[in-house]
Amino acid sequence: MTNSNAEPPGPSKELSEEKRAAALRAGRTPVPPKFIMWAVVTFAVLGLGGVVVDHYFGSIAPTPTTVPTNRATTTTLAEPPTSALTPAQYIGLKLIDNTKEFPFTLYDQSGGRWNLASTKGKVVVLTFYNSICNDICPVLGSEISQAITLLGPKAANVDFAIVNTDPHDLGVASHPKALSVPKLASTPSVYFLTGRLSALNSVWSRYGVVVKVGAIATEVTHTNVIYFIATNGSIVSLAEPFGKPSRSGTYSLPAADVHRFATGIAQTASSLVG
Repeated sequence: MTNSNAEPPGPSKELSEEKRAAALRAGRTPVPPKFIMWAVVTFAVLGLGGVVVDHYFGSIAPTPTTVPTNRATTTTLAEPPTSALTPAQYIGLKLIDNTKEFPFTLYDQSGGRWNLASTKGKVVVLTFYNSICNDICPVLGSEISQAITLLGPKAANVDFAIVNTDPHDLGVASHPKALSVPKLASTPSVYFLTGRLSALNSVWSRYGVVVKVGAIATEVTHTNVIYFIATNGSIVSLAEPFGKPSRSGTYSLPAADVHRFATGIAQTASSLVG
């Protein structure tokens, strides 16, 4: 299963916050006519998957794709539920009936091509966060790490795929912050996936993930969702990660809550292992 847009974007060249901010500020008023035409074409590509840059162009930015109600539809983070809930209830698990996976091909942290077809016979836990780990990554990455431990022997039958949501940092890196910060870099069953922006945008759109770019480089927000894909390629359920945001946009969660959420992930994935 191939995707012509999935060429490796090259080594990761992470920009400084100043350069990232400068890059986003480029083209602000006054805006030359040629820049407007370029921007409309660029943002039209981004808008297909929900990257909305209306901070700059307002009504010029295209309307985000409408997402079916049985998949992720919101960027709102849930409040931590009460201790009386089951693990499935705690992670906001929602069942999805008769939905096949949407195939895609991206590149993992080793630069190898990765697609869902290569995981047949395994359960896939599919989720999304930024390559520089400045969003829900510290929380969700820790939950994935604990879930793998909780799975025990069944962990060999579960792959975790994390799709990059940072449109400013698309490069392949052997130890991206997305894996190194939550200490997942040496875990063989965890894949951090990236590629050309057009390829990522297609995945975001198909899985109902809305990515929004704000006024400065750090203002990149996205839908928080986890999909559980069975061994036959069917998407059977989704969960809703959450956390407490800091002023910088990075999320945190008490250790006990991280463990509860990890338990929910592990139990859901375990139930799908044959």
